[in-house]
Amino acid sequence: MLLTHMRQRLLLASTFEHAIHVILDDVIALHGAEFGNVQLPIGDELAIVAQRGLSAEFLALFRRVRASDGCACGRALRLGEMVVIPDVEKDPEFAAFLTDAKRAGFRAVQSTPFRTADGRLLGVVSTHFAQVHQPTPIETQALKTYGTIAAEHALRLVGGADLTAKAEDMSEALYARIIGPGSTHPAAGRLDAAT
Repeated sequence: MLLTHMRQRLLLASTFEHAIHVILDDVIALHGAEFGNVQLPIGDELAIVAQRGLSAEFLALFRRVRASDGCACGRALRLGEMVVIPDVEKDPEFAAFLTDAKRAGFRAVQSTPFRTADGRLLGVVSTHFAQVHQPTPIETQALKTYGTIAAEHALRLVGGADLTAKAEDMSEALYARIIGPGSTHPAAGRLDAAT
């Protein structure tokens, strides 16, 4: 029933940008998470294009993420599958980001690549939880099923447009609103200092 409702909401989105925001809202609601973001691929990196509840400082640090980064979204990109960190304080690979997680107010995170049935990557959707958290098997299965539906619908909306160009435009618009145009925040850009 929940998955049917999520699918119906998504299919009402008539633009790519609207679909990305519906995806984010639905995944946050599915997990009962406090925070979340959607990242789209730009080259071999992921760029945040939509978010809910995350601080400007956190967003500046995670503006671009690579598959080699030890954060959940970097690992999800590298492995091509859902990565769940039920307690960031107990995950050795996440240690470099622990202070950032505490400042942002989350203790657990999951990141899931959204791919079409034929394997095309839309992006990675992450949800962040204030407390230690493990998604249930039902939530995990619903997210995987929804991920395929969402990727296919969103990429259909892109049509012949370049996904990279969409990602760059959406990321720039997001950061202009949150951090300011032409941000020179010392942490803006990449996670080089943390990896």
